[in-house]
Amino acid sequence: MFVPTPHPVYQLPTREQYESNPERWTGYIAVREEKIRAEEEDPLRFGYEPESWALARKMIKEGCRELLIMGGNRAAKTEFAAKFVQEVLGSKENAEAWCCQTTEKNSIDMQQPYLWKYMPPEYTRLKKGQITNISFSKKNGFSNGSFIYPQGSRCVFKNYAQDPKVIEGGECDVIWCDELVPLNWIQTLRYRLATRGGLLLITFTAIEGWSPTVKEYLQGATTVLQRSAKLLGPKATVPLLQQPVRKNSKVVYFHTEDNPFSGYENLVKTLEGAPKEEILTRAYGVATRSMVSRFPKFHERVHVVQPENVPAAGTNYQFIDPASARNWFMIWVRVDVRGRHWVYREWPAEDTVIPGEGEVGAWAEPCGKKHDGKQGPAQQSFGWGVKKYVSEVSRVEGAPQGQVDDTRNESNEPESVTGDREEVLQRWMDSRFAYSPTQRNDVTITVLEQCIEAGLDVSPAPYDLIDEGVQLINNLLDYDKNKEVGFENEPHLYISSECKGVIFALKEWTGADGKEGACKDPIDTLRYMAMAQLVDIEGIPPVTGVRSY
Repeated sequence: MFVPTPHPVYQLPTREQYESNPERWTGYIAVREEKIRAEEEDPLRFGYEPESWALARKMIKEGCRELLIMGGNRAAKTEFAAKFVQEVLGSKENAEAWCCQTTEKNSIDMQQPYLWKYMPPEYTRLKKGQITNISFSKKNGFSNGSFIYPQGSRCVFKNYAQDPKVIEGGECDVIWCDELVPLNWIQTLRYRLATRGGLLLITFTAIEGWSPTVKEYLQGATTVLQRSAKLLGPKATVPLLQQPVRKNSKVVYFHTEDNPFSGYENLVKTLEGAPKEEILTRAYGVATRSMVSRFPKFHERVHVVQPENVPAAGTNYQFIDPASARNWFMIWVRVDVRGRHWVYREWPAEDTVIPGEGEVGAWAEPCGKKHDGKQGPAQQSFGWGVKKYVSEVSRVEGAPQGQVDDTRNESNEPESVTGDREEVLQRWMDSRFAYSPTQRNDVTITVLEQCIEAGLDVSPAPYDLIDEGVQLINNLLDYDKNKEVGFENEPHLYISSECKGVIFALKEWTGADGKEGACKDPIDTLRYMAMAQLVDIEGIPPVTGVRSY
């Protein structure tokens, strides 16, 4: 008894359609079976291609030399890359391809089987010859990590665990990097393709967000084509094609729904009620945050609040990270009775006007060449002295202009001004800078002493190892993301949406750029905050008796 082969694209007629014209539909079924057989036996020449592949091919044909394919789960990006590599190898004599994965095992398990699948079937039966060398097993992949076609075309498998020296030298027609390729590899591989005008093909699933390499392409990219995203709502859209800053590169998105073999219906059921970020990643291949950030739990939808949602009650603190070659960076933190920390102000703040300086812009900005972004215009020094900074603190806290500078007590010592100014219980400053000496009238005076002299009572922040401070910040950010955020499951660090420098730093800072990192100062102030073990003094219950032990 004949049983038609199931196929998600080549549909079978209904019983009513068949009975209305048996001769026509019998011929159709025969052709259908032949197509399916050819597709299974020779997917390189006869395999079905999802519509999303056409856009990638169009970009390559139009001269794109670097193509990043971002894909949802089972969006067929690996299938496309494997097939394209085989097409290049078969297009001419002595073509050269490199296929790169995270480790040798991942290469064998996740990459090499697809190259075998799309190999011309006549080559899979060839015996080893003077040139030809094709031997594959499911357990060990291709022998010697390579294969060579009769016309001399060769494919070599490499992995990122190898010494980067393995990619020095050589000329390639195509290089396929799958998942998590290090940025330094990309920067070297570009020159392996230059002589032959080859293509650098990168495939990536953004499950954990951006890698430094993906950041290289996505930061500053503009969306050229987009489409509706029905899983996110009737008006939501997601990108299909983006133009990175580097003109000879493109970013193409493969959406899971475009691959009829993906089991898309099951994915839709799995994503019911899932967070927006998870849907963007799993269904549309859109990366939503940096995977190399040191604060993986930080999410804007959880930790960022509107200014009006910052509690009015609590105890205020200030943290200062001064510098000589750039502006000082400062944050103000309110701690409520439940121990939650609310960063309610930063300085200098984007979108606000500073008297005499105007609107100074962002503290840090995206940069594909650096891990921690690049310095924004707000870091460019105003040339201020300590006294000017103290006056500015007074201004933003609400004290009348000039009041701090002129206030003295009976002993002619400076006093901190209160009045209409918001109350700040304690202030801390980076201890290394605080104790840096300067000469004034042949007398050595520290920055800390200058601040106190000008009326700002500041203490040196406790010294901490960076990793220790980062862990303490993560402790404050922590919550169970698998449960609903509420009284029994909430982070203890929130950021006002007006504090864009702090938000950017929490998303982007890796520490890889060291002391020159553009996001370093906001993170330093957060470290001082986390080390200080802040409490709301209004919320501390009074001592009602003496307890003996």
